[in-house]
This record gives sequence, C-alpha cells and structure tokens, in this order.
Amino acid sequence: MYGDDRIQQIFRNPRVVLVSGYARLPDSVASHSQYQRLGVILAVDSADGRIVAADTTLLTDLAKDFFRALVEGASVTDDIAELIHRVQTRYAGQSGAALTTALRRCLETYSQLKNEHQLPDGNA
Repeated sequence: MYGDDRIQQIFRNPRVVLVSGYARLPDSVASHSQYQRLGVILAVDSADGRIVAADTTLLTDLAKDFFRALVEGASVTDDIAELIHRVQTRYAGQSGAALTTALRRCLETYSQLKNEHQLPDGNA
C-alpha cells in the first residue's frame, strides 16, 4: 500500500507517533545552500516500536527511498545499533554523517517519550 492510502492507515492507528531529528548538512552538499539541515522523520507504532514509515529531506527520490528501505520495519527499541550500523555502512553519500546524526536524534526522542510514559496506549 502506497501514497495517500498508506498514510491514512498510519494516521488512523492511534498508537503511531511521529518523531523527527535534524542535523547540519556539510557545506559541500548540493542542498546545503537551500536547507542547511537534514531532517529524518519516523512514524513509529508504540505498541511494538516498529518503524511503519520513514522520510528524510535528502534531495533525491532514490536517496529517500533507499533510506526508507534501510529503516522501515526495524524496531526503534530493539534494533538501535543495527539501524545506525545499516545507515553508516550502506549510505555512502556526502550527507551520511548528517543522516546518521538525525536518525540518532529521532531514536533519542522516541526513547525519551517512552521513558517519560508519553506514548499513546492505543485505547483512543
């Protein structure tokens, strides 16, 4: 399922939370003059910590799709080291360090929400 139908299904799930993280882009990256920061956004099902959707402000569709393929389906609680390792070793673009940093910030935000018991319980 893709596009609007997929987003609507994710939106209807009361357990899904959206977390984001940002990092400074290197000056040498083409999109630096326009964005200066790279963003990573994860939709996470708080029932099991699985990433149900992911996006990034990387410039090309191929890079965005590649990032999605690397992270979607993984757990933000059980697969943290594996997620970081995947991005570090498989994404060799000039934005790789910023992408990894932004991803780490997403994971930290989710962890903080979980530790502070601020995640939805799904009873909405």
